[in-house]
Amino acid sequence: MIFKKIRNRILLINMIMVSSVVVVAFAVVFATIYARVQNENLSKLTSALPPQPMTVSGEAIIVGGTFRIEHGFGETSVAGVSTLISPDAGLSFSLMIDSSNNVVEINSMLDMPYETYTQIARQAMESSGGDQRIKAEGRTWQFLITPVNAVYNESGGSSFSTGMVTREYNNIRFLDVTDSYRTISSLALILSGLTVVVICVFFFISRYFSNRAIRPMAEAWDKQSRFIADASHELKTPLSVINANCGVLYAGKEESVESQLKWVDSIMRAADRMSGLAENLLALASMEDRQQELNYTNFNFSTDVETAALEIEAAANEKGLSLRQDVEPDICIESDREQVLNVLSILLDNALKYTDDGGEITLCLKKVKRSIIFTVRNSGQGIPAEELPRVFDRFFRGDPARSSEKSGYGLGLSIAKAICGRLGASLSANSVPGEYTELRLVL
Repeated sequence: MIFKKIRNRILLINMIMVSSVVVVAFAVVFATIYARVQNENLSKLTSALPPQPMTVSGEAIIVGGTFRIEHGFGETSVAGVSTLISPDAGLSFSLMIDSSNNVVEINSMLDMPYETYTQIARQAMESSGGDQRIKAEGRTWQFLITPVNAVYNESGGSSFSTGMVTREYNNIRFLDVTDSYRTISSLALILSGLTVVVICVFFFISRYFSNRAIRPMAEAWDKQSRFIADASHELKTPLSVINANCGVLYAGKEESVESQLKWVDSIMRAADRMSGLAENLLALASMEDRQQELNYTNFNFSTDVETAALEIEAAANEKGLSLRQDVEPDICIESDREQVLNVLSILLDNALKYTDDGGEITLCLKKVKRSIIFTVRNSGQGIPAEELPRVFDRFFRGDPARSSEKSGYGLGLSIAKAICGRLGASLSANSVPGEYTELRLVL
């Protein structure tokens, strides 16, 4: 349950980070494209505006945005003001309106009634303080309002010093942006869909890898729990023996020590077993300590294998076992000799322990390319396929009924595996139930 909570927290953190990145990235893309479209439309609207100052046809002079017109009073057009938009800009038109919002000039490629233009102009003026877009005739129009001050000479003379009248106009340019904003809307929909898809895909990917990240922790927790349970079980038996024998001694305290020796011997055997278990646990912890230094030397491994075989020969003969050797001579390796010999001793002891009477043990040492391969094969009941992956687990001894007949704590192969991990070697097991078990050391 605790690992599920950890996984969910990891998943939540990953989803928050990825979702934030995806949303921000897509928002930046959308904002960039939106701003670009806006700028392009605005550029089309402003492309034909006259620069200042300039002279138009010798009749209208623009000074600081004020147009001085020499035409007579009452003209419906304002000379000098460009009302055209480039044909390349797309569907467009422009209106000139006076201070009363009446349309006084129309420049359009559309065939619409005057009342429609008047309504559009009024709608544009009412919304000019906010969004520079209106909807009319089923389309979306972006507009630009340019104030125009026209100074007229009422006297009709050639001088502007007398009879000047100033009129205020607004030049409104309209550009059809329906397709542009339809594209933007489609882009927003696509990016929103992509955001959802990316987040959903990453959710499943993140969940998969979160489960993979948690699995070693859960397995380590299970192994630790099983280790504590197994260690407690191993300690419980000798402690029970000691407690029971102490009770017997206490009950017969009036008897002589000599008559109670069998109980004392039983207590000592239980204490020795507890001591051996403690030593094995300390050895295992020492092997897993990566800070412990290794003493690398060059030595003849073939000689050490032959010597180890001689040492177990007497024990093998006592059980009626045949010991076969296939050792390639003069194989030298550079490693920590003491640790390698520990592994060798554990493997041979394991073979002696689990070979049935009258069985056979085979030792093989060969050099294959740049690797040294040492195998120990013993005949016997073997290990079932479902138990083979656990053969190097702490306190694992296969069938409890069978292994209870064997001495030991189930820590030997765990210690050997830990030593091999430190030496950069590999230790593996292979077995055929009812035939043999083989342990393979590769240096």
